[in-house]
Amino acid sequence: MPLPKKKKPTLKEILGNMGNLLVQIEQLRMHVFNGDRALDEYMKMKGEKEEFQKYLEEKYKEPEEDDKDNKETEDK
Repeated sequence: MPLPKKKKPTLKEILGNMGNLLVQIEQLRMHVFNGDRALDEYMKMKGEKEEFQKYLEEKYKEPEEDDKDNKETEDK
């Protein structure tokens, strides 16, 4: 028994879904922005903002150019 063909979405449905996605992305962007702002204000309140920034810079340094994980293996 053949399966029924799946109906393609109309342009109106696609545009509606894209609009919904844009709204959700904007909500996520604002959530991240507000969380960042709240963390920044908390660090200012505690007086540890500079120390925390230095800690993050040390912990998440840019990888070196000669990083071994990025090199291809020579055995191949």
